Amino acid sequence: MLMTEQTTVNKKKKLLNKDFVILLQGGGVSLIGDLMYSVAIGFWVYQTTGSNSLMGVMTSISLFVTMFLSPFSGSIVDKLNRKWVLVLIDLFQGVIMLTVGVLAYVERLSVPIVLVAAFLAAFCGVFYSPALNTVMLDIIPRDDMVRGQSLVSGGSSMINLVGNSLSGVMVALLGVPLIVIINGISNLYSAFSEMLISVPKTVRQGTKITVKGTLHDMKNAILSIFSDPCLKIFVPCALIINLLAAGPFTLMLPFCMEKEFTVDMYGYLMSIQTAGSLICVLLLGAIKFSPRARYFIMAGGFILSEITLVAAYISENFILTCVLAFLSSLLNTAGNTVFNASLMLALPEENRSGILGFFQAASVGGSALSAVIYGLLGDMFPLYIIFSVGAVICFAPMIWMCLHKRVKEFVLSH
Repeated sequence: MLMTEQTTVNKKKKLLNKDFVILLQGGGVSLIGDLMYSVAIGFWVYQTTGSNSLMGVMTSISLFVTMFLSPFSGSIVDKLNRKWVLVLIDLFQGVIMLTVGVLAYVERLSVPIVLVAAFLAAFCGVFYSPALNTVMLDIIPRDDMVRGQSLVSGGSSMINLVGNSLSGVMVALLGVPLIVIINGISNLYSAFSEMLISVPKTVRQGTKITVKGTLHDMKNAILSIFSDPCLKIFVPCALIINLLAAGPFTLMLPFCMEKEFTVDMYGYLMSIQTAGSLICVLLLGAIKFSPRARYFIMAGGFILSEITLVAAYISENFILTCVLAFLSSLLNTAGNTVFNASLMLALPEENRSGILGFFQAASVGGSALSAVIYGLLGDMFPLYIIFSVGAVICFAPMIWMCLHKRVKEFVLSH
């Protein structure tokens, strides 16, 4: 009865309701700060040590923390007040950034402190992500999930597109210490914004948190995936596709070098792919499609994106490669946006965060493994060949998922 009433209230909400708008603008400000910080701290590390490998270490810290803790963090978040999870984490990260900024200003910042800050930020992110995702699920009307997620993705893409272009200039103008302090202020602003939102309680909020209970919840999350008729299709297919498709994106620079494209051309290609994704999410966010149209957007987007991607890998002409990459990015984003909305709607309320945590851990692990596999194969074969083979293999799980009767019925009914 409680779930029915909550769903009815959710459907009556407008997409751009107070809570959604507050989260969008607060998250946008925080993301801008994070982007500027990542450039600033990378510049500081290189300027201080002359080592590129330390940036890899910082990335690895985030990767391993996410991979090992996500299956447990989701279960814990399910039992907490998610609003205060968001608020307290942003406050904590704000204090961390302000401390790092002050230390940089008085020239007392060191590499170990930067690495500790990276670990703490990754640890916070593991809890912040499932809390934010499930809160979004509660404050976005269920019949507007695709448009809602498109607005979130579109905003992030826009910030990334502009932020990556301006971050270097801002660091040069303002200096590393001030940029880090600005990031801390952006976290605090996000925290105070989140205090104004209303977040419904989960069915498990207030449940006692124990090690045994957390392990039991992780087991239940895995069992839920394979017992639900839609999740047992969505999740394995997503992980297999991620394993096959994530690796090439980490090797695009050597791929371009192999094609005898210049570094400038590589930058243009990355920008064009981002533009394709951005245009897609803006269109999906502006137009409300019927369930039938959403299904064909997902199926057609996934399948056609792989065809254009293989053509882009094989192409020797830079302009043609850019056009094909743009189309592939636009189509893939269309398929992913509908798929992600469907996945969120399929999650059972009682352990949504637990399932999302498991899914995030498996996705991160799959992406890391994919990068390793493609890297090893790239030492033995031309990259365009192994990229094309991987994209062709992707057709099997994509077509099976898109044409599956249960998947079609689910998307058409939501």
